Amino acid sequence: MNTTGKHNLINGIAADYIDINDRAIHYGDGLFETILCRDNSLFYWHQHYQRLLSSCKKIKIHCPDEQLLLRDIKTLLAKNKNSANNNRAVKIIITRGSGERGYIISGSMAPARLVFLSYIAAEYSSLLSGRLLSGELYLCRQQVSINESLAGLKHLNRLENVMARNEWGDKARHGDDAHTIADGLMQNADQYVIEGTMSNLFAVKGNQLFTPDLAQSGIKGVMRDVIIDIANKMGIVVKVDRLRVEELLAMDELFITNSLIGIKSINRFKHKQYNRSDVTKVIFETLLGTKDDYVQTV
Repeated sequence: MNTTGKHNLINGIAADYIDINDRAIHYGDGLFETILCRDNSLFYWHQHYQRLLSSCKKIKIHCPDEQLLLRDIKTLLAKNKNSANNNRAVKIIITRGSGERGYIISGSMAPARLVFLSYIAAEYSSLLSGRLLSGELYLCRQQVSINESLAGLKHLNRLENVMARNEWGDKARHGDDAHTIADGLMQNADQYVIEGTMSNLFAVKGNQLFTPDLAQSGIKGVMRDVIIDIANKMGIVVKVDRLRVEELLAMDELFITNSLIGIKSINRFKHKQYNRSDVTKVIFETLLGTKDDYVQTV
């Protein structure tokens, strides 16, 4: 059975292969977004597209029209509508396109848009399962680079994250089930905690919410912005600050966020057991109660 392009579109065409001269392959020259999808509902689509639009502008790539991307997604969903699992991750990659050898950008380059569809289990996501998931945090040796000009962008240069994620491989530190580790935390060269390998970090002390400053490093996650907005509306003081490991160990609660999982509560980091999750639970319940307000139907 021919399944070419069943879960992938490249420039709107069902395909599994990209041009070997595409700059995404040679230089990681591009951006990506990963969007949670259930049935035909895309969660926080507007926030994802606005980040893609502003990021493309910053690195001088022409961003595809919003309706064009939505049409690609709709096409893929229609091809897979008979699947038993209706929970999906939609990944969009925008590359600068194909060109000659060398770093210089030619004006003749045409951006490429790639749209992928993959399935995820409801148990992987707090948003899909409706249950606040939890796990342990691992402290990675791999650093995240300091680079103010690229800080916040979800660009394709993710080798640091790959190396960090594979520090604990398929097994947890103590030989336990790997799923007990929710993510690994990454620091920069100044020993400030920046983010997880696939998530943003939040900490709670009293009734204050802390999250790392991403002015020099890291990805400014869509869900991170959503949580900050929720906290502000709830009257919870949010402090964006430089945080070290020692400060995290003095916090009352920790949790991580990304667009697919929503929120995961942290029950252990290094030697510290976190027995409280009161503020985390309140924020999570608000997130669950408002997520349908941020749906784009295709």
